[in-house]
Amino acid sequence: MSRQPWIKLLAYCTGALVLALLAFAHVRFYSSRSLLPASGEIIQTIPGLEAEAEVILDTRGVPHIRAATEHDVWFLQGYVHARDRFFQMDLARRSAEGRLCEVFGAPAFNLDRKARIWRLAEIAQRQATQLDDTERSILEAYTAGVNAALDQFGRWISPEAWLMMRNPTAWRLEDSLAIGTLLQLELTWAMGEELTRSVQIARLGQKQALELWGWTPRQARSWIPPIEQTSLPRSEDEPITPPFNGVGSNSWAISGSRTSTGRPLLANDPHVRVSLPGIWYIVDLTGPEVHVAGASVPGVPGVAIGHTEDVAWGLTMVMLDDQDLFKLTLDPSGAFETIDGALQPLRTVTERIEIRTEPEPRLLKVELSERGPVLRDSKRETLALTWSAQTGPSPIRAFLRMDRAESVHDLSAAWQDVYSPALNLVAADTAGRILHQVVGRIPDRIRGAGRLPSPGESSRWAWQGFLPPAINPHVVDPEQGFVATANHDMFTEGDYPESQRFPAEFAPPWRIRRIKRSLETRDDWDVGACLELQSDVVSLEARAALTILRPFLQQHGGPTAAALLDWDGTMDAELVAPLLYSRLMAELVRGAGQDEAMRKGLEESPFTNTELLQLLAGGLDEAWWDDVRTQPIEDRATIVARSLKRVDQMQVRRRWGEVHAVRFEHPLAALPVLGGTLGRLWSRGPLPAPGDAETISAHRTRRRTAGEVIVMPSMRFIADVGSWDSTVLMLPLGQSGRPWSRHYADQIAPWRLRQPSTLAFSEEAVAKAAEARIRALPAQQ
Repeated sequence: MSRQPWIKLLAYCTGALVLALLAFAHVRFYSSRSLLPASGEIIQTIPGLEAEAEVILDTRGVPHIRAATEHDVWFLQGYVHARDRFFQMDLARRSAEGRLCEVFGAPAFNLDRKARIWRLAEIAQRQATQLDDTERSILEAYTAGVNAALDQFGRWISPEAWLMMRNPTAWRLEDSLAIGTLLQLELTWAMGEELTRSVQIARLGQKQALELWGWTPRQARSWIPPIEQTSLPRSEDEPITPPFNGVGSNSWAISGSRTSTGRPLLANDPHVRVSLPGIWYIVDLTGPEVHVAGASVPGVPGVAIGHTEDVAWGLTMVMLDDQDLFKLTLDPSGAFETIDGALQPLRTVTERIEIRTEPEPRLLKVELSERGPVLRDSKRETLALTWSAQTGPSPIRAFLRMDRAESVHDLSAAWQDVYSPALNLVAADTAGRILHQVVGRIPDRIRGAGRLPSPGESSRWAWQGFLPPAINPHVVDPEQGFVATANHDMFTEGDYPESQRFPAEFAPPWRIRRIKRSLETRDDWDVGACLELQSDVVSLEARAALTILRPFLQQHGGPTAAALLDWDGTMDAELVAPLLYSRLMAELVRGAGQDEAMRKGLEESPFTNTELLQLLAGGLDEAWWDDVRTQPIEDRATIVARSLKRVDQMQVRRRWGEVHAVRFEHPLAALPVLGGTLGRLWSRGPLPAPGDAETISAHRTRRRTAGEVIVMPSMRFIADVGSWDSTVLMLPLGQSGRPWSRHYADQIAPWRLRQPSTLAFSEEAVAKAAEARIRALPAQQ
């Protein structure tokens, strides 16, 4: 009798396990029907297709679409996007439109709230009205292709859709535009930098803040608005984005005079936030008026970075300040704002946010100022946002035009009437030309430079529109035989004269200096050499810091000093020295500014490695070294010795890659029960990540010390211009977003080992690389 409860418990557990296995097998079987084929040929009738077409899938699962009509090119791109990446597409449109709560319930409310306040969906709706006939027909064809896949497979379009127990809603043209707007938001951080700067000047005082920022007295007089700056730091609940998050990129184009073949080379490796699946989807599109291959964005038609038969291009962030915060002056009721001495009402929009498991939608009141949506509305202050994306057509217009370009000049012209985002366009064509062009529009500010929140009540501080694109920095075929970008200050680094300077949040110069020094040292560049340069993990920042610190290291002795004296600044994942360096720099940052932060109420030291190096080099007041919380006055030698001693006490023995690692986490990993189990199963990593934030192969962590990598190179693209079948296009994970696809994470090893993966372009090369085919037939009329 005593054994009976145990027998029952075992039976229950066994039954539950069997049921779970059966459910798992059920999901896997039915959702696998929508997977793109891995081998052989299938014949597929697809309603909405105009004529017979073909989708050839290569050894990496990359689709090569061959269509007889223009409509079918874009239709089939939408179709394969949906079959390979629909869950990603659905999350992206819901994130942009503030509709995540419909799937994830109340925990996603704050994310939806922010999206509604930013007006991302409203921006997309406005952009839809500005489409010309060609753009609209492309977006409509793409939308029809996505919906053809949804109609065919329903909730089995992906296993995640089944787990969410929701039939996917139809795709809309505006969804693609909204995803484009969301990407624009993720590529700017000006509002966060502006607010951080405002808090620093309010709490540190003007003298210390200006020295930290490196502003001249003339800049201070011109850039500091006549209002009280905010001392309230950013809250996680506020729709104010964080300051610079490490998103960046490298690109360069090399003239034929510096290559082994005499043909130009084009290289680009965008650095974006780590995600699973990755942001890019490789595709090759061929139709009556288009032949383009490269990296596309799931949910959006066309190719964003890639090449046509005549020209290749890459993109990086210019770092332009394209957002301004305005401090509003409201009447006592809070319903009216003062503009040039007159009261005018704030516009109010009520948003209805549907929440799964809640019977009634939550209502959200969004206030809209003449300066833009209100992001902060407290008793102490009200802040509104002006942003370039609120004006002009969708950037999708420029990408669709680039997909038909025949020269570097066509690429430049594609952006003439597009305002946002501002990007570095680097290109090379088969005529041998290379180009760098800043595209997008620079805000026209009469007063200030958008570095601090400005008075919303004065039109003199408001934007007066945008400057003409003709004034943007650009160059074709420079004398040195190459152009290069790394989110750097192109004026300080001598690329363009100071007279062309615009407000921006430029990245430190270490990557661009390493790239330029490398490019100018040889005249026999080829694809392999470019791939090696993209993978470079030498930190010029570390070398500069070690040069300054060398006397202190020699004087101090100890294991940390000894290891760093023998190190050359290479952030190799197998070395211990990079971790020691990271720990030492973190200690020095705290030693230089943590005391001021604590006394003045800042959340953390106002120093980064950039300011620390300036202090070490004697470019800032030595008083920063003194710990104001203690009686004795500390100097540089004291703080460096103290920091070295602390790192010695940590007894660091782990290698850089054991701590500095990247984990690709599936979006469902945070959910409970089955979703969480499968989400964790579908995640990948952690994997060691060589490099750091300032190496060419840039990897940025969440904090200032080593840890989880949150930003990394999202692809490596190298085009041997004119020899298109030699094009290298690599992803760090895989082509498919489907967990049971063989191409879900099959590129991890080639990426880590730097084994180049080429993208076939000619008919002969595509046929040779083919592993599967879909013969797509239109439905009978």
